[in-house]
Amino acid sequence: MRAKSSFWGFLSKSPDSEKTQLQRIREEMLRAFTTHCEDESNLELEGSLRFARDLETLWYLRPDLLHAIASSRDQNTANHILRDITTLFKGHLPVAKSSQFGQLK
Repeated sequence: MRAKSSFWGFLSKSPDSEKTQLQRIREEMLRAFTTHCEDESNLELEGSLRFARDLETLWYLRPDLLHAIASSRDQNTANHILRDITTLFKGHLPVAKSSQFGQLK
């Protein structure tokens, strides 16, 4: 019964809520980038974040953002920031449930 209800819940998600979540996650990722990345060699990443068309694209940019933040700050800071960003994807992308970033302490 639970699988059936989650299936219908998935189908009933409005495109507006996905667009809203896309914008929210994009803003958080860009905020993390501009706050913590001082290296100008990461400008391509900023463009990729800014012009990502969907949640999946932002999802797969997380490791790049992690690396960029870790290079400018440190790994612990990067892990903390990515853990917070990863939680924003939960409920919007099935793969977000099993992310390693969501499990970091």
